[in-house]
Amino acid sequence: MKELLIIIVFFMVLQFLTGVLHIKYYQSVLRKMSKRSVGYLGVGMNQQKFKLGQVCIMVTDVHGEITECRILSGLTVFSRFRKDPSYEGKNIFRMDWNGKEKYKEVTENAIQMIKNEMEKRNTNVLTTIDLSAN
Repeated sequence: MKELLIIIVFFMVLQFLTGVLHIKYYQSVLRKMSKRSVGYLGVGMNQQKFKLGQVCIMVTDVHGEITECRILSGLTVFSRFRKDPSYEGKNIFRMDWNGKEKYKEVTENAIQMIKNEMEKRNTNVLTTIDLSAN
């Protein structure tokens, strides 16, 4: 009985440590992709019980053209981000989803996040212009 308890505790600690390593990996990829002087970054997530979890990190320029897209898909902490060049060069306002349905939900979430940031930044610019006009 004591041996079983030791094994269970060992696997719980192992799961915790691999989870922490995976979070650090995610943060490092996010930090690396966000080191752009101009443009927008969006993150889309789709995590459901007993299904593949998916994460999309997308970077666009100021006009909405995708400059980089990385997708993580998997069940375990050993999943890694992979570049998806099929999205690069596309504009988020005129997306053609033919052949890209596999990651459509997470990429749409990332695109929506980017659009929200664009709208927020444009609103801030307009507010600054209005305040300086007075």
